[in-house]
Amino acid sequence: MTNIMPMSIQKLKYRFYAVLLPVFLFVACLGWYEEVNAESPDDLNLILLPILVILFFISTLIVFFKKSWIETSEKIMVIAICIVSAIRFTHAVSFELERTMTLGPFTYWMPMFYMFLFFLLNTKWALLTTISTYVWFLGVALYKLPVLIGTPAMYVLVHYFFANLVFIVTLFFLQTVKQNYIKAEVLEEMANTDYLTGLPNRRKIDQELILALDKQQKLAIIYLDIDYFKQINDTYGHTAGDRLLKEFTVKTLEVIGEKDFLGRWGGEEFMLILNDRDLEHAYLLAEKIRKEISENQFEHLDTLTASFGVTERLAGDTLDTLLNRADKALYEAKNRGRNRVVSINK
Repeated sequence: MTNIMPMSIQKLKYRFYAVLLPVFLFVACLGWYEEVNAESPDDLNLILLPILVILFFISTLIVFFKKSWIETSEKIMVIAICIVSAIRFTHAVSFELERTMTLGPFTYWMPMFYMFLFFLLNTKWALLTTISTYVWFLGVALYKLPVLIGTPAMYVLVHYFFANLVFIVTLFFLQTVKQNYIKAEVLEEMANTDYLTGLPNRRKIDQELILALDKQQKLAIIYLDIDYFKQINDTYGHTAGDRLLKEFTVKTLEVIGEKDFLGRWGGEEFMLILNDRDLEHAYLLAEKIRKEISENQFEHLDTLTASFGVTERLAGDTLDTLLNRADKALYEAKNRGRNRVVSINK
C-alpha cells in the first residue's frame, strides 16, 4: 500500500505519526471518558471508542519502539478506521439525524481521515479507499433519503456530501503533486549519488564546488586516490575491489567531520570539500586520513595506502583551476612514492 519513497519523505512520515498518533490517542481517550461519565451514554460509542483507543495506543508504541512494523500497522489502521467510520455514519443517519439535525462529532474528523489516507497511501489506493468509503456513506444516505425529503436533515446530508466530495478532489490533486515531487526527488538523488558507496558522485561534487566558489570564502579540497587499486582488482577480482571501496569510504567518513563533504570522483578517486578551512587544516586532515587508512586492515589486504593532493581556493579561482591544482598535487604525491600528502597553494 505504501510508496517506495526517499529517506527524507520516510522520516517526514515517521514524524507525522509521532506527533499525530498521540493526539489521536488523547482525543479517543477523552471521548471515551466523557461517554462513560455521561448521563445518557451512547452504547455504540462505548464499543467503538475503546477499539480506537487500543488501535492508536498500539500504533503509537510501534512508531516509537518497532518501526519495522509500521507498514503492517498502517494497513490495520486503515481497515479499522474505515469500518469504524462506516458503522458510525450508518448509525448517525439511521437513528440520530432526524432527532438532532446533525451527524454529530463524527463529521468533524472525516476530513482528517481522508487526509490520513492520502498521506499514507499512493494515489491509486488512497482514491480507491476514499471513494469506497464515500460510496458506502452515499448508499446509506440514499436508503434513508425517502424519509428525509423536505426536512432540514436532508440539507444536512447534501451539504455533508458536497463538502466531502470537495475534500476528496482537493486531496487527490495534492496527492498527485506529492507523487510528482517524490519522483523528482528520487531521480535527483539517483542522479547525484554514487550507487556503490552511497556518496555524492562527480556531478554533485561539481555542484558543491561551484556553490562554494561563488561564496568567495575560505575553501580547501583534498583529492584522494587509493594506491595500486588496479592491481587489487586484477589480483582479487572486481567484487573484492567494490568491497574495498566501500570499506575505504566507511573508514574515511569516520575520520572527517560531519560538515565535511566527501564524494566519489570516479573509480578509486575521491574528493573531500572543506568549507571555511585553509590549506594547513586540510593538510592535517589528509595526513590523519592517510594514517588511518595505512594502519588499518582491509579485507584480503594486510595494508592499504592512499595518496592525497591538497589545495585551497585562491583569488580568481575557477572550478577548472582549483581542480587542476589538486590534480597536480595528487600526481606529485604519486610520483614521490605514494602513501603521502602533497599540498600546493600556487
